[in-house]
Amino acid sequence: MIRFEGIELKRYKNIVLAVLVALTLVVSVITPRIAFADSNEISALAVDKYTREPIEGVHVVIYQGASTIVAEGETGADGYFRPYLPLPDGAYRVEQTTYKEGYVPQVDSVSYVFEDASSGLGSVVVAELENQPLGYIIVKVVGTDGNPIAGATLKATAANIARSAVPNPLFTQTGIFTMEADGSYSLTTGTDGTVLIPNLIGNTSTTITQLTTIDGYQIDSTVRVGQITGTATTATVTFVDPTVPEPQPEPTPAPEPQPQPQPEAPKAKKVKKSVLPNTGDNALTLPLIIGVAGATIVAAAAALFLHKKRQ
Repeated sequence: MIRFEGIELKRYKNIVLAVLVALTLVVSVITPRIAFADSNEISALAVDKYTREPIEGVHVVIYQGASTIVAEGETGADGYFRPYLPLPDGAYRVEQTTYKEGYVPQVDSVSYVFEDASSGLGSVVVAELENQPLGYIIVKVVGTDGNPIAGATLKATAANIARSAVPNPLFTQTGIFTMEADGSYSLTTGTDGTVLIPNLIGNTSTTITQLTTIDGYQIDSTVRVGQITGTATTATVTFVDPTVPEPQPEPTPAPEPQPQPQPEAPKAKKVKKSVLPNTGDNALTLPLIIGVAGATIVAAAAALFLHKKRQ
């Protein structure tokens, strides 16, 4: 039995071995690893930019110099591509050449220059390839009565859309999505009242305005904004079109009151008024004088005749 200052080493042999193993693992993780005395080693790791989750099944190529391929393959379930290939000093480039559905490259290549393997200090590096998730906005148009409105048109602007060659996230497009020459996007809702804006890159905003609706509804004039973030890759923007109010019947005018027949007032008897000549009227004065004189003469003559006859 070996003793050292009174301590039995045999008793602590297992503990010492466990500590040495733990130290070896820690050093291998937190310090640069020495690959081979005279070579270097490169691995690749594909991850989601925001969640840092590994991405499986993307193709990675390792180039030496400008175009010499030294290794290529697919990432595994842990997101790694490990060729375990000793590499001499020199310039290398790690490039991701395919992308999983729903992603675009954020960092699709990483370059290294190794110079110390010839001195017995080769390096082991991991090229981290960030993948930007894509998203889409569901634009929905419904009436205040809850019915979906098919055939409504809208305009979307300022959306950061990836190139069309990149695969989309899974979705079903029922409407019509068209890119215009000015960079805006024309939208027409489908039978379910929706249309999708696909391939939106995270942390971008899209402004949406409704242009037209169908008969029986009025457009929702509110300008709305759809937001795609790194962790929320889908968003829904809803327009609610009010129904056109039914025309009210014209009010029936009140009948005009008909005049009631009034009883006839008794007719007043007409009384003939004597017309007296106006004393100031010279045209009547002379005949009147002559008449009176004539009557007087006749009366006098008659009286004289009667007097003589009696005698």
